Amino acid sequence: MATESNPARVDYAFGDIRVEPTAHRVSRDGRELELEPKAYSVLLQFVTHPGELIQHDDLLERVWGHKYVTPASLSRVISQLRQKLGDEAAEPRYIQTVHGVGYRLIASVTAKDPGKVAMAETDLPRPAGSAGRDHDRRSQDHDHDRRSIAVLPFVNMSGDLENEYFSDGIAEEILSLLTKLPQLKVSSRTSSFFFKGKEVDLQTLAAKLDVGTVLEGSVRRAGNRVRITAQLIDVASDSNLWAETYDRELRDVFAIQDDIAQSIVDALKVTLSPKERRAIQYVATANVQAYDDYLRGRRYFYAWNRRDSLRAIDMYQRAIARDPKYAAAWAGLSDAYVMRHRFLDANPEHVAHAMDASERALQMDPDSAEAHASRGLALYVSKRFKQAERQFETAMMLNPNLLEAYFLYGMICSSQGNFEKAAWLYLRAAEVSPADYLPLVYLSQAYSEMGRKDDERKARRRAIELIERALGINPDDARARYMGAANFAAIGEKDKAIEWANLALRSSEDEPMVYYNAACTFAVLEEHERAIDLLERAVQLGWGDRAWMANDSDLASLRSHPRFQALLTSLN
Repeated sequence: MATESNPARVDYAFGDIRVEPTAHRVSRDGRELELEPKAYSVLLQFVTHPGELIQHDDLLERVWGHKYVTPASLSRVISQLRQKLGDEAAEPRYIQTVHGVGYRLIASVTAKDPGKVAMAETDLPRPAGSAGRDHDRRSQDHDHDRRSIAVLPFVNMSGDLENEYFSDGIAEEILSLLTKLPQLKVSSRTSSFFFKGKEVDLQTLAAKLDVGTVLEGSVRRAGNRVRITAQLIDVASDSNLWAETYDRELRDVFAIQDDIAQSIVDALKVTLSPKERRAIQYVATANVQAYDDYLRGRRYFYAWNRRDSLRAIDMYQRAIARDPKYAAAWAGLSDAYVMRHRFLDANPEHVAHAMDASERALQMDPDSAEAHASRGLALYVSKRFKQAERQFETAMMLNPNLLEAYFLYGMICSSQGNFEKAAWLYLRAAEVSPADYLPLVYLSQAYSEMGRKDDERKARRRAIELIERALGINPDDARARYMGAANFAAIGEKDKAIEWANLALRSSEDEPMVYYNAACTFAVLEEHERAIDLLERAVQLGWGDRAWMANDSDLASLRSHPRFQALLTSLN
């Protein structure tokens, strides 16, 4: 009697990949691949169902069982699996994404049964050393947990608040180096810096950031000397994996950052390719003064207001004047001009400056994911949407941990009405930055446009939790207030929505982003005239992103209103 082969006893091959479930081994071109257990399980689903579209929920059920996980966990595993297989999301050879639905293996698969067994598995003698292999596998699982890391803001020990930007910048630069390594899951800057200045125990912090290791440190700067202390902590055992103190001249700061990144790689037992090793040894500039200006510019940029955006532009320009080949400073300058154009001062000259700066960034460092993301953003405000998408696809491929690539690409898709793809990108951004409320706010809007009301409600509730946590740390955060107001309006909490919108408006008299987002709240509450009054004021103050306004789900109730249509026309 013919019997169907047990999938667990069949070896599979596709392209240059071989999967051997009997040996629990996956290889590429004959070289064994290290896969996380979940990535291995997902791959088994693909090879045993070749060509079949497997929906997100089905994969989550088959691989994670009844344990609650978000679809973002699946997208992270898919991204890592692609990296190991040598596949690309933009032009897949193996794993195809069907946005908003699921995935399928598009490669041709051959299966070979290596032979029947004479006895049931439970009757087989246990091979020598198998207990050791079980121990090794448990050890490997722990290593995989360790390979998720958060770089916390370094403590400023200089006795001068003015040096805060420098201590933050050291941590950010180390974080940026680590994000270039696909073997690591690195918490984003937004998430890691969320807890700055708060007394939070390590276990709680690691749980909220979904990481197994934490890097913390301090910086003392005095004249031309700098003292940097850093330690890498394994959260599960509450033990130091590595620690070091550097007491050097300021010009050695780049070597210190490189040494810290390399020490983390060694402590986490990450094997680097020659290209990856070069990536974490890459020195963006050898000019300490240019680096200092760049860090100041980045500090101003993250403030997201009219005054500091001008300061950011000035600092980036100063950095470039000191080192014209400083790619990161060119990329930062491009982003600063884009922000001014979209949200603060709609001006074609800003677009031209952003295009020039982003092009220079790519010329200086064509392998920089950040430079490609900046170029994508500049192309977006130039209304070259297809070219912008290609830049973001490249940025995602170069650095799977780069929050901006997913989040900004998602915003472009939303602006074009492609909400299914936008939702997937926002989910990925939320996974990269789990403490950041913005990806969830925009995800809920995408769900709203798609008619996925249950998913929208869940996303809004989660976003509100994160917003309230942010306000607990900084009660004067106007952006958290107006984002929270719109979400309260969407779930029917009218009084709280109005209260929060008015608090945001009172906090600022000249910020167009505040007026625009307060308008969203009143539009959702169907107070149309009030909403349009606020939108008109936002445009008067400099709001310039017509594509976003036209497709913003919070403004859906205004789309047929003559005043709203006139406002859109004025932005052409």
